[in-house]
Amino acid sequence: MNIIKDFSLQLAFIATLIFTFEIFFVERSERNNHVKIILAVLSGLSILLCMSFPVYVITDTRLDTRIVPLLWGTLYGGLRTGLFLSALIILYRFYLGGDLGFYTTILTLSFSMPVILFFQKFFTKAKKKKRIQIALILAIHYCLVGLIIGSFIRGFSFKVFQVQFIHIIIIVVIVLFFTSLNETIKEMIRKNQQLQSDAKDAEIAFLRSQIKPHFLYNALNSIAALCIDKPHKAEELTLDLSQYLRSSFDFKQLDSLTTIENELELVKAYINIEKARFGARLRVEYDVDANLDILIPPLILQPLVENAIRHGLMSNLRGGTVKISVKKEEDAVVSFTVEDNGCGMSGKKRDEILKSDVKKKGIGLWNISQRIQLQYGKSIRIESAEGIGTKVIFDIPARAIKQIGG
Repeated sequence: MNIIKDFSLQLAFIATLIFTFEIFFVERSERNNHVKIILAVLSGLSILLCMSFPVYVITDTRLDTRIVPLLWGTLYGGLRTGLFLSALIILYRFYLGGDLGFYTTILTLSFSMPVILFFQKFFTKAKKKKRIQIALILAIHYCLVGLIIGSFIRGFSFKVFQVQFIHIIIIVVIVLFFTSLNETIKEMIRKNQQLQSDAKDAEIAFLRSQIKPHFLYNALNSIAALCIDKPHKAEELTLDLSQYLRSSFDFKQLDSLTTIENELELVKAYINIEKARFGARLRVEYDVDANLDILIPPLILQPLVENAIRHGLMSNLRGGTVKISVKKEEDAVVSFTVEDNGCGMSGKKRDEILKSDVKKKGIGLWNISQRIQLQYGKSIRIESAEGIGTKVIFDIPARAIKQIGG
């Protein structure tokens, strides 16, 4: 049957362009103006192809499936896309000929598009099942409006009505298929993104759980070393540690982030404990030039300082200096640097540490590198030379606490 073949050709055009969008762009379609432009272009091209290969019922009556890309582009692209596609249809229909079909097209769009644009707002907020229902109702509405207006302009024809009935059924099936497909793909993408996010959060939580006992183990050892010779000092440090634990180990607030200020307080608390043990052998310099309210992952700086002291400085009887730098750079980035003038390390050892298994030593640098990689897509940078010292650098986006109230 020629009608079915002609409609199948139009369906092939629509399917090719819609599948192109589904495969390459649907994952980035939400809140992305560039993708909406691509959606408008693909929908417009699909409309032009459908209108260029219509189904002829009688000499001056032509049918096509333009409503499918028009509806698809408007519902997912919004007001501007809908207006663009409507204008494209009118201009191209005028180019094909200013006959009765041209006026039918203008009147059909005039009565249908306000309804489609009105329900587009509800479509955007609706869930999958409701979206499919809205798309089907709007498709039927457009077809019925076109049928009624065409009957008024040309007069009623039973042959035309028969083909129009087949046309409506085909449109409903196509709209049902493509809307269901698009919603299913978007649902799968959302679930996949959620699974990836959950997996990343679980891995980050696991890495943090390793840092906590690692820090406590060393901190308590430092306090224990003072208990015999300086019990009063050990008592003070124990109270400091207790206060620090109370304020700094709450990861449930601020989306598991803390401020630079809190992290520096943590670092200072740890250094006070280590200074009580190592005395004048340990020297610390601070260079902080950044908004202290910027949010960072907790326990991201302290382990680096601990690593510099334990493995960089204290392996030398003379000790040394740790320099802690926090600076706001351009492009809303905060740069963190922990530098020591200790024993340093070879390039081979540096690479081994960054690739270290969690059960091996060197967990501090490896752990921080993994956490930063998971959260920001970047790793730490290590500059080191044996006998000279080590510098650890990492950058994270600047994100300040949102102020509440006036």
